Amino acid sequence: MCEVVLPCEYNPNACPRPSPEKSRLFTILLLYCWQREYDERPYREFQFNRLQFEERIGRKYHCIRDFRTIVNYLLRRPQLGVKISSLNVSNWDAGLLKDFSRSLIPVWYIDLNLMHFPHEFFVMLRLNASKMNVSQLSLEGTPLTDDDVRILREFLLVSRTLRRLNVSRCSLTQYNFALIADGVHKSLGVRTLKAARILGNSLSLDTEKIASVLGSLLMQNTLWSLSLEHCELTAQDMIPIAEYLALPTSVFRRLRIACNKIGSDGAFFLLRGMSMGGLLELLDISYCSIGTHGGEWVAKYLTSCRQLRTLNLNYNEMESEAVNLILLAMKKRCKLDSLTLFGNQFDSRTAMIVRRLLDAEVVLHSELDISYTYDEALQDYRVVPWR
Repeated sequence: MCEVVLPCEYNPNACPRPSPEKSRLFTILLLYCWQREYDERPYREFQFNRLQFEERIGRKYHCIRDFRTIVNYLLRRPQLGVKISSLNVSNWDAGLLKDFSRSLIPVWYIDLNLMHFPHEFFVMLRLNASKMNVSQLSLEGTPLTDDDVRILREFLLVSRTLRRLNVSRCSLTQYNFALIADGVHKSLGVRTLKAARILGNSLSLDTEKIASVLGSLLMQNTLWSLSLEHCELTAQDMIPIAEYLALPTSVFRRLRIACNKIGSDGAFFLLRGMSMGGLLELLDISYCSIGTHGGEWVAKYLTSCRQLRTLNLNYNEMESEAVNLILLAMKKRCKLDSLTLFGNQFDSRTAMIVRRLLDAEVVLHSELDISYTYDEALQDYRVVPWR
């Protein structure tokens, strides 16, 4: 006889398998309960994420049946903000697409990130453009074809309420980006444009062409915020932007160009233009390799930027000498509310300067992303991150 409990002729396939757990029903009532968890009264900020849905429901998302439940909920309960991400919308049911575009008419803030839409959706969005109340439209991470960009341009021309447009990481190329820029230029109210990660479309990215388009856009438009991160911009591409910053009639307030290749010359062009115009409030040039020389230009013109409130200089390969000059400029007439320097080189003198600034309350902890501590091994002060 066998010494084990199982019989000699053991067949694992014959063992009864546990029945799979039945997934929860996805209903309008369940959506309302979920919204009460993350939103506050009057519950008009709708959010839906596919990964969270599949984790909570216990099954895969169905692009027709589940999307119909979402659309019916939006039609029954008009929202002020709609944030949906990671959905694949099918064009199999044209009526469903029509109802979805109709449910977005009363929405002020529309965030459709990491989505995949058919071309018919943008056509229906364009047809409802004159009736929509949208103030912010974000399509970040949603691929856009040339036909989609053309329809989106027409949407910009018709919409009277749109103020902020985000087309970052939407597979825009150096060719169809000109259509977006033309739509922003001719629009009635767009003030903020985010267009990070522009592609070259099988060719190396021609940044001079993008800079030319930007120059025309800035000189003829009333943009007050621009974001062009991960666009491989160089120092020469900063010249048209700097020329616009130097104008006394400029209404430009925020510029984000992190993760580009502007170098020290690009920092010089921007800071010199800012000091002449003096109206920019936010500048983000992190990961731009401006180096020690660029940091010296920043320190020289920093006190002349009268309205600058936020300056981001993270990971710019600056030596401690340049960082010390920037920190010493904070002791002068400077109105910065936020300065980020982490990722550059620091020494004991940097720690002493930070200590004096913080102890004298010239700078608050909330205004710097670095602080100081006493290192017993070094028998001196050193810089530590403060986040």
